[in-house]
Amino acid sequence: MTPSVAITLPGGFFANGEQWREAHLHALTGEDHLFLTEGCRGLLPAQWVTEALTRCVTRLGPEGPVSRETIRSLSVGDREALLIHLRRLTAGDRLQCVLTCSSLDCREKLDLDLSSTDLLVPAREATRQQHDLTVSRDDGASIVVRFRLPTGLDQEAAALIARTDLPAAADFLLRQCVQSATFPDGSAVDELPDVLGERLSARMAELDPQAELTLQVACPVCGSSFIAIFDTASYLIQELAAGMRHLYREIHLLAYHYHWSPTEILAMNSRTRRQYLQLLEDELTQGVAQ
Repeated sequence: MTPSVAITLPGGFFANGEQWREAHLHALTGEDHLFLTEGCRGLLPAQWVTEALTRCVTRLGPEGPVSRETIRSLSVGDREALLIHLRRLTAGDRLQCVLTCSSLDCREKLDLDLSSTDLLVPAREATRQQHDLTVSRDDGASIVVRFRLPTGLDQEAAALIARTDLPAAADFLLRQCVQSATFPDGSAVDELPDVLGERLSARMAELDPQAELTLQVACPVCGSSFIAIFDTASYLIQELAAGMRHLYREIHLLAYHYHWSPTEILAMNSRTRRQYLQLLEDELTQGVAQ
C-alpha cells in the first residue's frame, strides 16, 4: 500500500462541532493515473478534482476513509492545496510551465519554472464557517450580508452552468454562498444590490487566498508584465495525459523483466516504479559492459 503523508490545510473544515486542519493523502499510483486519465475523460476540472482527491485523500481530521461528499464539502482553497500536495508527492516539487506573453505585439512563448512549495499559502490562524460583509446600496442604505466560502460542490454546479452561461454561473455561485442579507435593524432584504458581486468576490479572495493562484510574470523579450492564473487541476490533467505513453512503457518493462502482473505494477506509485526501472537499467548496462 502506498504510504500516506500528513499535511496541513490552509483553511480547515468543521466536523462534529470542531475545526480540523490535518489531512492525509498518498501519491498517485499507476492505477490512479490510468483512472484519472482514461476513466475520467470528459469530466469538468472541478469534477476531476473531486475524483482525484477521493482516491488519494485517506483521512480528513477524524474521518477515514473519505467520501466524495466530504471532498465536495471542502473549500475551494483547501481542495487546491490538497491538489498541489498531491502533485508534489507524485512528481516532485518542480513544475514546468509554458505561458504566452499577453502583449499582442509580442505573444512570445515563455518557459516558467515553479515550485509547489511557493504555490502554497500559509495556514490561516483562525477560520469560521460564516462571515459578514457590510455593503451600501445606491440609495445609501447599509446591508449586512452573511456568507460562507464556496465549496467543491458549489464549484462543480457552477462549472456545469458556465458551459453555456458564464454570468449565470457567477450569479449562481454568489447566491449559493449568501446565507442571509438584512438591514441593520434585522429586517430581510428582498433583492441583493448589484455592487455585492464584486465586493463579495474580493472578500472571498481575501479569506481563501489559496482558491485562485495568480502569477506575476515579466516577459524577458518585450519587458511587459502581466498576471496569469495557475490552474492546478488543468495542469495535472494535461501532465497525466502526456505521461500515459511513459506509464505503459514502464508497465511493459517491469512486466517483461520482473514478471509482475499489470495489477501489481499499477499499485505502485511513480517513484517506486522508477526506482525499479533504474535498478533494471543499471543491471542491463553492467551486463552489456561485461
